[in-house]
Amino acid sequence: MPSNSLLLWWIRNPVAANLAMLLLMVAGALSYFYSVEKEPFPTVRLPIMDISMRWPGAGPREIEDQIVVRFEEAIKNVEGIKYTVSRALEGRAFVTVTGEEKIDRRKFADDIREKINSVNGLPNDADKVMVTERTNREPMIRIALHGMVDTATLNKVSREIRREVGSLPLISLVQVTGDSAEEVSIEISEEKLSYYQLSFDEVSDAIKKQSINLSAGVIRSETESYTLSVRSRAESQTEFEDLIIRRNGDGAVLRLRDVAKVIDGPIVGRWYSSFDGEPAVLIDVMNSDHMNIPKMSESIRQYIERKQKHLPQGLSLTIWDDWNNAYQSRLSSIFNNATMGLILVFATLLLFLQPKVALWVSIGIATAFSAAFWLMPSFDISLNMISLFAFMMVIGIVVDDAIVIGESIHAANEKGLSGEQAAYLGVKEVCQPVIFGVLTTVIVFVPMSLLPGSTAEFTRSIAFVVILALLFSLFECLCILPNHLKHLTEYSAHKRQSRLKKCQQQFANCLNYSATHLYQPAMRVLLNWRYLVVGIFILAFLASIKLLNDNHILQSFEPKIEADTIRLNISMPENTSFERVQQVHETLNRAQQKLNEHIAQLDLENNQFVEHVYTRIGNTNIRSFIKLVPMEHRAMDIDSATALLTEFIGDIPDAEEIDFKTTLNTRDPRIAFMISGENLDAMTLAAAELKEHIATYDDVFMVRDNLDRGSKEIVLTLKPGADAIGVNIREVSKQVRQAFFGQEVQRLPRAGGDARVKVRYSRSEREALDSIFKLKIRMRDGREIPLMSVVDLEIKPGVNRIIRRDGKKVVWIWAEYAGSNRAEVIDSVRKEFMPDWLKRHPEISTDRSGRNQDQQAFIDQVIYYEGMAFLVAYVLMAVAFGSYSQPLLIMSAIPFAFLGSILGHWGHSIYYGAFSMLGILAASGVVVNDNLVLIDKLNKLSRQGIKPFDAILQAGTSRFRPILLTSLTTFIGLVPMLSGDNEQSKFLVPMVVSLAYGVVMATLVTLFFVPCLYLVGVDIKRKTHAAFDWWSNLGKPINTQSE
Repeated sequence: MPSNSLLLWWIRNPVAANLAMLLLMVAGALSYFYSVEKEPFPTVRLPIMDISMRWPGAGPREIEDQIVVRFEEAIKNVEGIKYTVSRALEGRAFVTVTGEEKIDRRKFADDIREKINSVNGLPNDADKVMVTERTNREPMIRIALHGMVDTATLNKVSREIRREVGSLPLISLVQVTGDSAEEVSIEISEEKLSYYQLSFDEVSDAIKKQSINLSAGVIRSETESYTLSVRSRAESQTEFEDLIIRRNGDGAVLRLRDVAKVIDGPIVGRWYSSFDGEPAVLIDVMNSDHMNIPKMSESIRQYIERKQKHLPQGLSLTIWDDWNNAYQSRLSSIFNNATMGLILVFATLLLFLQPKVALWVSIGIATAFSAAFWLMPSFDISLNMISLFAFMMVIGIVVDDAIVIGESIHAANEKGLSGEQAAYLGVKEVCQPVIFGVLTTVIVFVPMSLLPGSTAEFTRSIAFVVILALLFSLFECLCILPNHLKHLTEYSAHKRQSRLKKCQQQFANCLNYSATHLYQPAMRVLLNWRYLVVGIFILAFLASIKLLNDNHILQSFEPKIEADTIRLNISMPENTSFERVQQVHETLNRAQQKLNEHIAQLDLENNQFVEHVYTRIGNTNIRSFIKLVPMEHRAMDIDSATALLTEFIGDIPDAEEIDFKTTLNTRDPRIAFMISGENLDAMTLAAAELKEHIATYDDVFMVRDNLDRGSKEIVLTLKPGADAIGVNIREVSKQVRQAFFGQEVQRLPRAGGDARVKVRYSRSEREALDSIFKLKIRMRDGREIPLMSVVDLEIKPGVNRIIRRDGKKVVWIWAEYAGSNRAEVIDSVRKEFMPDWLKRHPEISTDRSGRNQDQQAFIDQVIYYEGMAFLVAYVLMAVAFGSYSQPLLIMSAIPFAFLGSILGHWGHSIYYGAFSMLGILAASGVVVNDNLVLIDKLNKLSRQGIKPFDAILQAGTSRFRPILLTSLTTFIGLVPMLSGDNEQSKFLVPMVVSLAYGVVMATLVTLFFVPCLYLVGVDIKRKTHAAFDWWSNLGKPINTQSE
């Protein structure tokens, strides 16, 4: 507790109090303008390492055996690994290592790099392994460079823009998406190889010998130094065509142009990008370590305005996705709600307290918030919609302490005390419960900063903002507020008063009347029926648990954060022709056009929806990003539009997956299972049975898995006796690879990257199946042996990807779910189907999918950390009150915050999830705060010798006003968020509902349940003592002698 002299010092020194307030406000303002980072959402930082390696031309099975398994074995003993996910694809290996949340990230990254760099036996012709730490970079601003120009022009200009944008202030990382890498393709037909008696090796060796740049040393004379170098590397198509492949004895030369076609330019493949129907490349400006999204956006827009004037004919630059728009809109929404909440809180205070008290209490909120702004950069907290929401949420909690102290000083003033005496005695009266109330609330919020998973940065932002605001609020209401309230004037009924004061006095009298003439008589009756009251509250709590368990409450672990873009992904089987993929793309374009026409025909003030469309086609995959107009200008909500778009697209029977994503986060309407094993055929059969069963449930649709439906694979095996004529399988595989994949001769540095120079068949031959039957194996002695004479071909189902988790092959099964009892479906599958299913397939095992594991880990950690927090809070209160039982009485009200939350979710028909749990924790702090005020007064009355019944009745009556005001202001501060329908901040509503209705329930619990429970405890204690006395006297002689 602050000493009496310290309290008096602050009360008697207005200069110190005013300067402290002013300094905190100025520090907060300076921090806002110059120090605090500004970003849409907190940057998620997870200990994830990405390991990748390219092995051009290798199949998934070879990638798995030669690369993936070696990497997994190398890192399996690294400390702190949570799980690994590996993917073996055509020519590429990826291993993602996820670490435990609380590990030393630097050491974890160093250990992974060390183990991977020490792996031996990797393929010699594979590229260098890349080990990178996941930084969770996301595009903040996306710029489309588009126009009816050739690919080479797009590539050249996009790289130029990338360099220029990267040099702008506040921008550190720029990426180009949709551009094509360059290569030099030297294409030779089988006919030319036979005609000129050439082999791929001979052509490749000739190029290597002539196309070369080499530093040959330095000549150092006494006066000068000379660098020796060879500069004869071919750089262009013409220079390559002029290279000599063979020189005959008669002096004639055979040049590369005579035998091959040289193509120098962007790689031609089965992909392209378009923006609003024009060829396009995206320039993505990524988030950085020190974000200021408003200034970044302004800088980009000024650059584009300048750059537009100097672009080649037919090209345009368009900003099609700018997070600053969403940032400003969402922050504006929350800021407006917070401002309205603050105004409502001030108005509420004005009705029940003197205007000066209401004014200084409100100024105290601003002081505490400014101080929290000042220290946010020190705790690496940015200004984002989550941290700003935390400020809005804590308005009512922060004001509680000031209300208790302000009301106490106000009450002292009404008793006839004035000036320093009223301020001092008012603070001293409630100092202990205020301090311990703040400390216990802080303790409740501390676990939010320790929670694991992808929500950790969200909860951390909320926790630190609330904790900083509470601590500075405590300082303000103990040191600064009393100095300002010492000037309160004594209320007198004979003084002439303004209309405002008369109105305020009427409300204050009404509140006092409610306490003495309504609450007190009602409480007297309820205390006599205390067992019934306690029983009713307990039954209501149990009923709320049943409501949740019986799925009467909508449940979704993560809230829906609506996006400004509809992301559509259509995956076709790997053996789908490019013509078919283009047909599906045209179907998608027609569906988008129908959607626009449908919206245009609606008789609405806002008949807009789609702003831009960017589409990327890659082999058999179509990804479309449909950028929407701002929410306030949309003709319909995003879910309705997605349903219409799905209808217009219609059925695509050969599509493996049609997936819409309309949220910023990955929500969990899915039913997900993961099976693992080593036998892929057995896993495929088991997955088919599981999918068939899942599809039988109501509201389940789009059941799918991640199994590979790959293209066919041609397997070559050497015929018996082939080795007798000098043919071996190594030479055969090398020459087949040279013909169809190509032999890389060298790499040319271009535009910050490498252009590979490859020698191979012409594109038409590479894409024709009969080319394999015409291929000839060229021996060193000049013989040409038809491939089909020395090998047998077998066509088998191919594999295009192999996915592994923790060293085992895995298959994920997903299903979309439109109902409200997702957990019930999952439990039914596990309990009713899986036992027999696993017996039929003993070679596989099943586990929760990764997301389900993370969600369960989050819930377990919430229970653990909050359990520890409540234990610490109990110890703190037990020491403060010198009692073992009173902290239990105070904390007995905490579970009823859950009851309030459930009733709120039920009434508002919203989803209960992770954010709802956090709201309940926040409400727990208010519950404890109110009960501390009540129990502190009860103790003071008990020490005066007042009987328990009368003491609890008087304590409840005297603390009725501060308890009601603290709960009322907390609820009122959240009303704008509860009543608003702004889509920008809707995902935060579950937390607001839990806090608001938890506080309402806390008021009822504090004013009615806790007093009744207290007397029940007194009854139990009395009866226990009586029973103990009876037991102690048992066997003693009974004195029958009359006096």
